[in-house]
Amino acid sequence: MHNTLSFPQRVAPRQRVVQCITDTIGNTPTLQLNRLCAEEQTLGQVFAKLEYFNPAGSIKDRAAKAMFEHILNTHQHANLNVIEATSGNSGVACAWLGAIHQVPVTIVMPEHMSKERQQLIRFYGANLILTPEKDGMPGAMKVADTLLLTIEGAVSMNQFANPVNAAEHARSTAREIWQDMGEHIDVLVTGMGTGGTATGIGRFLKQQRRDIEIVIAEPSNCPLLSEGKSGTHGIPGVHPGMVPPLLDKRVIDKVVKVTDEAALHMARKAACKEGIAVGISSGATLAVAFSLARLPEYRAKNILAIAADGAERYFSTPLFSQP
Repeated sequence: MHNTLSFPQRVAPRQRVVQCITDTIGNTPTLQLNRLCAEEQTLGQVFAKLEYFNPAGSIKDRAAKAMFEHILNTHQHANLNVIEATSGNSGVACAWLGAIHQVPVTIVMPEHMSKERQQLIRFYGANLILTPEKDGMPGAMKVADTLLLTIEGAVSMNQFANPVNAAEHARSTAREIWQDMGEHIDVLVTGMGTGGTATGIGRFLKQQRRDIEIVIAEPSNCPLLSEGKSGTHGIPGVHPGMVPPLLDKRVIDKVVKVTDEAALHMARKAACKEGIAVGISSGATLAVAFSLARLPEYRAKNILAIAADGAERYFSTPLFSQP
């Protein structure tokens, strides 16, 4: 039987009127997954940080805002064009910020990323260039690099290597986690996309408590960190076919493989049992979190999974096929 734990309440003053939609980024909820823990017969307790509550729909809103504003502050000229290679959520956030700041944005993305992400990028007024699926993220990055050399005023957030990315997650995401759970958090499970989330949160949490365990949920078909092998997989937004320069491997304690099927199953189960409509990568982090929580060594441990985005971005994917 799992008891609801008592944590200090994070009190954030509610702003009824904001001057810019970016003011609503952050302060996302952390949910204790009591029903799933009971059904999965876990020995530890699992929580989810629901990042789809951010205004543009994903955890990428946080770092994208910081990187985009850094560009605005350091490249003050009339012909500014932001060019970014992305697997999707960063592209949506970048296109969204371009609309807010009225700056032209071009997103370069592998063609197999979800149709919903592609449509949202165009919906915000950005230019979208699709690259062959077989070339993966390295192919999209190569095209973006060419555009940066040929388009006047072109700059990039350079999200895979930009220290502003990790710093923003240390400043905001990690601090919220610590405010919500404090020293009660034992394990953090996240994915690896740009490396910014794992690096920023991992560094901050380990400064607060050195024995906190940072775990990467790794697609079993693309064991980059555990085996040094790349491969195609069905978990959008993570493992882009390379280990990003931004990733600080020193903060990573464990890498746990997860299948595409397990990620899809857990995302669907989270919707039906907890009422949270999370995306596929969130299903992956939750699947890993629950696999750990069933092990004897994680008895009475509090495990937090990052739920990076919501299910609405995956209507056209196997997530919404019959299980």
